Amino acid sequence: DQASGLLAPTDWHVIKATEVADYNVPENITTFRADVRAKSNEMETQIDACNSVDELKSLYEYTEQDDGSITRPLGEFPKEVV
Repeated sequence: DQASGLLAPTDWHVIKATEVADYNVPENITTFRADVRAKSNEMETQIDACNSVDELKSLYEYTEQDDGSITRPLGEFPKEVV
């Protein structure tokens, strides 16, 4: 659902490209959409590999890294294209 929500604002580019012969989806949009799908697939694989609620919970737990960044094992979706 989250991936779908991230893709929805750029769907019109894809629709227009199928309806208007001389229109191409901008490269930054196609890259973003591919990145969202790839991350969604990666997240689903991680979630599917869990054998317990505790394993699933651990994917969502944020921790501070040595460099000061805050991350979680599941990762994050790409930032939306403006």
